[in-house]
Amino acid sequence: MTVTGEQSPTLGAAFVRAARRLAAITAAGALLGMLVGGVGGRLAMFVLARRNPDATGVTSDDGFTIGQFTLAGSLNLLVVATVLGVLGAAIYAALRGLMIGPRWFQVLSIGLGPAVVVGDQLVHVDGVDFTLLQPAWLAIVMFLAIPGLYAALLTVLAERWLAPTGFFATGPLPLALAPLLAFGPLAPLLAAIGVGWCALEWVRRRSGGAVPGAVGLAWLGRVALTLVFVVALVELVDKVVELT
Repeated sequence: MTVTGEQSPTLGAAFVRAARRLAAITAAGALLGMLVGGVGGRLAMFVLARRNPDATGVTSDDGFTIGQFTLAGSLNLLVVATVLGVLGAAIYAALRGLMIGPRWFQVLSIGLGPAVVVGDQLVHVDGVDFTLLQPAWLAIVMFLAIPGLYAALLTVLAERWLAPTGFFATGPLPLALAPLLAFGPLAPLLAAIGVGWCALEWVRRRSGGAVPGAVGLAWLGRVALTLVFVVALVELVDKVVELT
């Protein structure tokens, strides 16, 4: 029984509902990964190649040949970006409950966090991408914008597709769950999500409808994410100063 006295859904029904919600977020993440990361990344490479004709033929830090845009290379980038988009969707599904504040702040923070944290991993002071390709500030801005834009759009699109009257909540189950097939290369992650959900659901049901200490754990998670953001921001600023 829940705290309101209403009967909780069966474990199977709750699992299906959670799977539908994960599928909605996964569909949004895969689509945006392909468009923002794949197409957007290719456009960024094209712009930098056009501005740096002397670098044509040089192999970038990611293994792409600068100035050469092949079908195989483009398809490979789209596939990798889509898989990364699915990974981002899984992270969003796990952390979306930590969002606080008005909607504009949620979108801003969700976009700014990955832009800095992922951007810190992308920007480096050696190699080719940010030393040979000029201006360095343009490469930095574009490769920070890609994860930031992806994450900001993800929270907008995913929350729209999570509507209780939307397709993923009410559509035929096989079709609604089809986006979970995108976890193919990340099957262990999907299994871990399922195990984690079952464990939390078991605890919630055993405790009468709420996970003990959930509020405190949520704030601990927010503090940890803030610390990760601050550390990444400091490192990123140092790299930008050195490169520019």
